[in-house]
Amino acid sequence: MNTIYLLRHGQTEWNSIGRYQGNTDIPLSEVGIAQARACAEAMTDIHIDRIICSDLSRAKVTAEAILGNRDIPFTVDARLREINFGHWEGLTYDEIQARWPEAVHTMYCSPEKVKISGGESFFEVQHRAWSALEDEMEKAADGETILVVAHGGTNRTLICKMLNLSLHYAWNLSQGNTSISRVDFYGLTENDHNTLSLLNDTKHLANVKIV
Repeated sequence: MNTIYLLRHGQTEWNSIGRYQGNTDIPLSEVGIAQARACAEAMTDIHIDRIICSDLSRAKVTAEAILGNRDIPFTVDARLREINFGHWEGLTYDEIQARWPEAVHTMYCSPEKVKISGGESFFEVQHRAWSALEDEMEKAADGETILVVAHGGTNRTLICKMLNLSLHYAWNLSQGNTSISRVDFYGLTENDHNTLSLLNDTKHLANVKIV
């Protein structure tokens, strides 16, 4: 069994105003940096054997905060990027709703059925993200703990994969900024029983002012 922690990056300015960032490399805001520091402090006593993170700066800087002075393998992998929102990148929900009302509704109600205009489907995100995590697990010994630092959409698809859930339920899994989730992972055969033992833990943000 391996323990898989999944962490979403800290807040960005686009997060705070509801602008879809996807593959756009938006850095952490001051709030996001404070969140990453608070999360790092909360995870100080959690044993981690290796870290793998998205190459987008908001995830990478968050991951580096958790890494701190730990002497462990640290891998940056573009396959863990957020879903490519294509023509939706840089737009707000209302702007997307005005131009693609059926598509944006489908994305939230039935994400397994939508391919974003000029972007990706959730199946494509899950395929690339899982291949990155699978490669990392092949390097890990049995019993090791892996921390994945990525994005809300990406993490949702990975949790669905490990729990054998349809992507239809992806948006039922909350993933707040610097939220911590944990899966006890045994494998993907019909005889394996993976367990979601922690989801969307953000109690470390109690003293961080969210704007």
